[in-house]
Amino acid sequence: MLARDPQRQTAISSKVALDALARVADRWKLKQQDLPALLGTSPRTVRAWYKSPPARLGPHVLERISHLLAIYNALNAIFGMPFADEWIHQTNRAFGDRAPIELLRSGGFTELVDIRRYLDQAMLG
Repeated sequence: MLARDPQRQTAISSKVALDALARVADRWKLKQQDLPALLGTSPRTVRAWYKSPPARLGPHVLERISHLLAIYNALNAIFGMPFADEWIHQTNRAFGDRAPIELLRSGGFTELVDIRRYLDQAMLG
């Protein structure tokens, strides 16, 4: 049953989002220091979130997590295991012969969206 208290519901959603991100980071073999760039926030903030999940993640952080989860899901739909988890580390001409993880580590929101769009197009075409 869903929580009826909106603040509690948001806290549960924040914890679920952080847990899902942790699983993706583990599958992609990311380091703890990669997460702040992926989330567009400071290392101190990310450490605090994982120590004691926030009552509410900001909309920009939830949007970034949503894109990262969509990328993860698209990779699994397109390639399956184990290549889905390796793809993020492989150089790709579409990204200037850089690995997508390099773009994600740059912290740019545009790069995050570009990778998602690329995969969305691959799923359609």
